[in-house]
Amino acid sequence: MAVETKEKAKPALTEDFIGFGDISSSEDEEAVDVPATGKRGRTDNDSDNEADAAPGTYQKCYNGQPVPPWLAGQRRLGTGKSPDINTMINEEVTKFVSYISPTPEEHQMRSWVIERMQRILGAWTLPGTRAVAKCFGSFETRLYLPTSDIDMTIMLYNEHNDEVSPAYAGRESIRQFLYRLARQLKQNGFCHNCEVIANARVPIIKTTERISGIAVDISINADSGMKSAQVQKSFSEKVYPNALRAIVLAIKQFLFQRSMNEVYTGGMGSYAITLLVVSLLQMHPRIRSGGLDASKNLGVL
Repeated sequence: MAVETKEKAKPALTEDFIGFGDISSSEDEEAVDVPATGKRGRTDNDSDNEADAAPGTYQKCYNGQPVPPWLAGQRRLGTGKSPDINTMINEEVTKFVSYISPTPEEHQMRSWVIERMQRILGAWTLPGTRAVAKCFGSFETRLYLPTSDIDMTIMLYNEHNDEVSPAYAGRESIRQFLYRLARQLKQNGFCHNCEVIANARVPIIKTTERISGIAVDISINADSGMKSAQVQKSFSEKVYPNALRAIVLAIKQFLFQRSMNEVYTGGMGSYAITLLVVSLLQMHPRIRSGGLDASKNLGVL
């Protein structure tokens, strides 16, 4: 009597599903070339690595979808016939951070926006007051994405010292100054439109610089943001110079794709993300004992 056997139905793969069971490829699979669309061409080292690798592995990680631009020109991640998944993720995060990091030209363009703001303030007559544009947040720490805005505060000092002018020490005077500043920016061609959010806990102007298209958030006398930026900069440049930057940028991109990156809508800002990552790196037992190099284990972290 024949016995019927039924195969278990395999779950349908969605776009967000990555089957770890399919990552290792057999030696008999044929290589699938990925068209190079990025800026960087393939090198001799790439061909050497591919000779040792199981072809097709890389494409399976993306379920046949086009590979992201930071991996253009590569056929796979890792080396050897069965690369470790953690090594593959670590390599991709590293390449993503390199791709997403601002170029000198991009950073210079943002610096130019700040200089343009300072020129407008310098030409504006404010009796007994000296206005200085200062930056904080992700621009100051260089932990920003290409889509990030510039967080700027206008410090209104006394004309002859660095004390905040008493004329702009109150909340109502700051709100009135924001409306005046918005008119001044439009008159000088800095932007087309300015949105004054006067009733927020920290009143700000949200606008976009006309030439560069870079979004700018402007507050008044908010020097606490500059102190926070120095804390972030110290951790990212001195304490965890490689791992912190990579993890923070990856998380920021993840949140940006899901519209969870704006603090005023309940999202997480750069400072909060940095503190969480610092806490992780400080409390991780193997990192504390020196048994784990965080910069080489981004896939695990």
